[in-house]
Order: sequence, then structure tokens, then C-alpha cells
Amino acid sequence: MTLNTNKNTKTTPQLIDRFGRAITYLRVSITDRCNQNCTYCRSPKDTFKERGDILSYDEITRVISAFAGMGVNKVRITGGEPLVRKDLTTLIGQLSGIDGIKELTMTTNAVLLSKHAKELKKAGLKRVNISLDTLDPKKFSELTGGGDVAPVIKGIDSAIEAGLTPVRLNTVLMKGVNDKSLGEIIDFAKERGALLRFIECMPMRDGLDWETHYISIADVLEKPEIKERVDTQAIQKKVKAAAFFLPLKDGQGDVGFISPMSNRFCEDCNRLRLTSEGKIRLCLPSDKDFDLRSAIRDNATITEIQELLQQAVLLKPEAGEYNFNQGGRKKSMVHIGG
Repeated sequence: MTLNTNKNTKTTPQLIDRFGRAITYLRVSITDRCNQNCTYCRSPKDTFKERGDILSYDEITRVISAFAGMGVNKVRITGGEPLVRKDLTTLIGQLSGIDGIKELTMTTNAVLLSKHAKELKKAGLKRVNISLDTLDPKKFSELTGGGDVAPVIKGIDSAIEAGLTPVRLNTVLMKGVNDKSLGEIIDFAKERGALLRFIECMPMRDGLDWETHYISIADVLEKPEIKERVDTQAIQKKVKAAAFFLPLKDGQGDVGFISPMSNRFCEDCNRLRLTSEGKIRLCLPSDKDFDLRSAIRDNATITEIQELLQQAVLLKPEAGEYNFNQGGRKKSMVHIGG
């Protein structure tokens, strides 16, 4: 299929929701399959979508072309685990050629990254976000359903070597699991010049006992191993809507903190999600989706897709509520995308 991604032929309105928030950031899940079974991300009862239900690379490119023509300039590829899908560099090459996309990134567990880092960089990927909740081999195996931390570390180093930088390391905070070894992760990130971000545990799948493991960012900042390394009294740097950053005491970088539960940032939300099955997810905690796949497979034009996006963005709620246990959200993160 030959795709027309030229968006300069017609001026289209920017995507702005009912609350005046301009949408400039799209997270795109390209598969719900993963080579890990992280306990907080995926329920044992979760099943995978059939291949025909998943958008093709050309279909994904058409949708992102439509978004780019409406002001979206940042795209992050997610999964499941995006690197389990074949020929990912083909998609990266297509997306990097879309006019208007200034930042093309990817979230990965890095298990397969050492094999693909250089080719991804060459295809146009700018940088990667990597999940790293613990460096302890035993705990890592328990968290990931039998995974090995060694290839993850190798993947991180390969990404740095390939220039997929700055590498961002994301650590989900879990009381009784990794909250005693946060200093170790800070030191690991600093040694590699990676940007570490601590994220509060959320109800990311049905049946997750997240409250038992929940620890707030405020409590983390009081931990001795954090105060020893991080200037917790410094003025917070609010670079992105979701995170604030504090400097390391030795001046060799910053550490980020994301508090989706204790300090919501919905008022600054500038993102939508495209699921692997072709639905626009308007808000992470809400299962209210807007279907695009039907229109795409009926050969909708870029303009027609943009008209649907205008309809979809007006359904975006002012704020989301994490209500797994109240019969609300039904999808696990593995199906939504990070």
C-alpha cells in the first residue's frame, strides 16, 4: 500500500478537548503480547488478541499521519512489548518519515533491545523508556513471571551505545518489594547517565492488590537512602505534566517522580492512546474507548479519520478515576499500552 502522509495540502484544526487541553502526544500500542508476565501489568486470565484484530503497520501509519496533521508531534510506541512484533524497524521508518512528528520514542522491557538498538536508531527512533523495577535477580524473576534481569541490563547498555538517549528508566514503587533498594537503582542510573523516574503503584489490572504495595511519592522522599542521594529540599523542576524532577546531591543528574495516585495531573493531560486493536483510549483509568478500526478498514481518508478524531477528543473526561474494584476499568495495562 502506498500511503500519502503529506499533510500540507490542507489546514486542519488542532485537537483540543472540551477543557481547553491541546492534544500533542500519542501513545501507540502495537501489540498486546509480551515476553514477560509482570504481576502488576497482566492478569493470569488475560488473553491475547487475534492477529487480524491488530492494526497493521500501514494502518497505524495512516492514523498517526492523521494525528500529526492536527498538532500531535510526539509519539511513543508501546505494547505489551513492542519488540516481540516482527519487523518493528519497518514501522519506525514509516513513522519517522511523517511530517510533523518531532519526537518518536518507545517503551520497552529491554529484554530484546540489545539485538535491535542500532537498527532502531538508524530507522529513526529517538530514545527509549525502559521498565526496571529491581536489580535483584530473584525479585526480578518473581515480578516478571520468571524473567532474567541480565538481558535487560544488556539492553540498557546497548541503547546507550546506540544513541537512543537520554535513556529513561521507569521504576514502579512497591512497598515490601523494591522500596528497600531504591538507592541501588539511583546509583545504577547515575553510572549510565540514564534518567530514572519513580512511579507510584496504580490499579493497573483487575485483581491486583495494589493498595498493599502502594507507597506515595511523599513517603519515598522521606526515605534515608533517597535523602542521602537526592536534594529533596531543592525547587522541583516541572518539565513534563506527569513528572517533577529533583537534582542528585552530587550534581550528576536528576531523579523524576510521578504521582498518579497522590497528586493527580489531569489538568495538564495532553495525551491520547491508540490501542493495538485500533481504539482511541481517551483516559488511562477509564474504559471508554472510541473505535477507529472500522473506519480505517473501510478505507477512510486521512480527512475522514481526522473528523473522527475531532469527535473522539470531545469525549475525553476532565479527570479519570481508578475504579477497578468498583466495576469500572476492565482492561489490564498489557492491553492498553504503557
